[in-house]
Amino acid sequence: MALPFFDLPTLDLGIPLQPFGIIVATGVLIGAEILRRYGFRHNVEDEDIRSLTMWVIVTGFIGAHVLDILMYEQDRLAAEGPILLLKLWDGISSWGGFVGGALGYFFWVWWKRATPGLIGDTIGVGLLPAFSIGRIGCSVVHDHIGRATSSSLGVDYPRSELIARGFYDELGGQGAIIRAHNLAYYELAYLIPVNIFILWLAFQTRRRLPAGLIAALIGLLYAPVRFVIEFWRLNTSDPRYAGLTFAQWMSIVAVVGCGYAAWWLWKNGTPAPTPEELGKRPGGRKASIAAMKVVKEKAEKAEGTKKGKGKGKGKGKAEESAAAADGESSEK
Repeated sequence: MALPFFDLPTLDLGIPLQPFGIIVATGVLIGAEILRRYGFRHNVEDEDIRSLTMWVIVTGFIGAHVLDILMYEQDRLAAEGPILLLKLWDGISSWGGFVGGALGYFFWVWWKRATPGLIGDTIGVGLLPAFSIGRIGCSVVHDHIGRATSSSLGVDYPRSELIARGFYDELGGQGAIIRAHNLAYYELAYLIPVNIFILWLAFQTRRRLPAGLIAALIGLLYAPVRFVIEFWRLNTSDPRYAGLTFAQWMSIVAVVGCGYAAWWLWKNGTPAPTPEELGKRPGGRKASIAAMKVVKEKAEKAEGTKKGKGKGKGKGKAEESAAAADGESSEK
């Protein structure tokens, strides 16, 4: 027994609404709300949250399409020309979205003179659930059909469906039903506990974590499962580069980069300031950190001066007492 194949119909409300688009849009809205709440917990201003969210979403979708065409659709690019790169609605790649979103994040951090750690965590806690909900969309529209399998975790696909999608020749098999992996199901099942863990880590109050650690952990936890399930990809849908897919190469980069970042932050990182420490200053800004440092240095200097004066007075009194004692001894 395997999972049944089902196809969600397009909703016609005057304009056609694709189920995948509705689910992805829902994920973006939920992710943006979680991002906003996390940002507010750290005094990140509403204007910064809206600006940051817009930058990452826009650059993420641009990157998702451009890298999808460059890495997966070279034949179409050669046939249709560079105009295909401008058709942002025509194909997306998740790793392309991550790369595009990362570029938008780095530009925004530079532009706003923001602290990369807190802003990275803020983006991460919104991106993870948004992306995971998007994987629900991938699952139900069967965007990622993998190799044939006899496992009960596979999906029984009608032969006609596989022919229509252009996968039948590679999958092969006889009969009206062919069982194959739905890779998005596997990824979604893995991401559910990852979401629970990361969101608990982000919103728990028992221990303050180094800023940026949550973002690094997200990349570190996501990459391995993506690397593994890519081995079940069809050659038809995903070309190989030196034996691995583009997603697998990016997963290797993510494990190395995020693993090192997580280790370094755990050893050397510092938590983002609390709202109490920030006072009325905005969170996620280098200027706020610099202002807090100046205030701290002034307070330490004033405390040192106060202690110095106290020691000076104590020393003066001791000298006066010693002099008086010497005078009394001389008289005797």
